[in-house]
Amino acid sequence: MNFRKLILNSSVVIMTSLLAFVPSNSQAKDLNNVKVEQKSSENIQSKKYWINDDTDLFKEENEHSKIIEVLEQGDNVKVEKIGEVFAKVNFTRDDNKFEGFIFKSYLSEKEVKPDPNKFEGWVNEETKVFDSKEKEAKELGVIDKDSEIKGHIDEDNLRITYFGRTAYIVTKNTTKESPEDRDKRLAKERKIQAQKLAEKRKKEQEERAKKEKQQAQSAPQNVSGRTITMRSTAYTSDPAENGGYSTTAMGTAIRYGVAAVDPRVIPLGTRLYIEGYGYARAEDTGGAIKGNRIDLVFGSKSQSNNWGRRTVRVTILN
Repeated sequence: MNFRKLILNSSVVIMTSLLAFVPSNSQAKDLNNVKVEQKSSENIQSKKYWINDDTDLFKEENEHSKIIEVLEQGDNVKVEKIGEVFAKVNFTRDDNKFEGFIFKSYLSEKEVKPDPNKFEGWVNEETKVFDSKEKEAKELGVIDKDSEIKGHIDEDNLRITYFGRTAYIVTKNTTKESPEDRDKRLAKERKIQAQKLAEKRKKEQEERAKKEKQQAQSAPQNVSGRTITMRSTAYTSDPAENGGYSTTAMGTAIRYGVAAVDPRVIPLGTRLYIEGYGYARAEDTGGAIKGNRIDLVFGSKSQSNNWGRRTVRVTILN
């Protein structure tokens, strides 16, 4: 009797020990989940993922946490894990590595091309920033001229990230031309304009000189009056040649057709015809203009130099 009781007690002890090694249903389920999770994590990390739209990369698994960077549509990221709402990712941009959390809805296993409306450029004038593209949008701040800007074209607006939030500016206030390129272009345009102006003035001077020469060479048929042989020189309307003055002794403008004379020989106001020069009027005087000397005004320094000094016949017309 005692022997049978001993055998029965031993069997109970053995069965109890064996049951200690058998997991419960919940333990078995948890164990399976761990295996599945490990296998799922391995599959996630081996896959390629793309960002399907611009989104913020948060420091923590919370949309109110610090924004580390803004991921752009088409960025390729490495996924560490995917939760119910957020996914932990890391990626590299310009040799800088970033790691954080994004909403998992922004992940795509299919390759996503960059947004064709993506814009990178500069602000071409001081422009206001708004919280939306609606007419009643709230102003958030101002971006200075020549500031570099990135965003996405959205109709007539540019959608940007402004101090960690989505904002909008007017597209017409942006340009893809850098300030350096703009300055070079404007400098080149100014140079071309200056060259064109110089060429225009040169052409006008040449035409005026040609006309003056023709007038001088075509002596009138009915010139009559007292003729004097005089020693002539030439000057221009440049104040530097006239003691800083730009008017004659008679108060008229110094211009082509004005002659400086000695009033004792030819009274001021006298109409003249000068051989090789044409018609003129005695309106000016000069410290060195004494006796039979006459000084003639030309339209340019080159014409004045070409005239030089010469003896001419001067006909007094009145």
